[in-house]
Amino acid sequence: ARMLVDDLMTPDPAVCSPDDALEHAARLLWDHDVGVVPVVRDGVPVGMLTDRDICMAAYTQGRPLRELSVASAMSKEV
Repeated sequence: ARMLVDDLMTPDPAVCSPDDALEHAARLLWDHDVGVVPVVRDGVPVGMLTDRDICMAAYTQGRPLRELSVASAMSKEV
């Protein structure tokens, strides 16, 4: 049987904005039980954010997640 990309994709994924706090993004990951969230600006993908990105940003920047932006931790390559 042939598998199509549509068979694997989530039709309406949770997304966040580069301007959102990492705290918000972490909540999305938890609520949707996923490890990655697309970062979107004006409907256009501008990056990806993983749970590891959030952990490393918190560790290396030494500030609470509510004080850190998604832009400070996301990968800019989609």
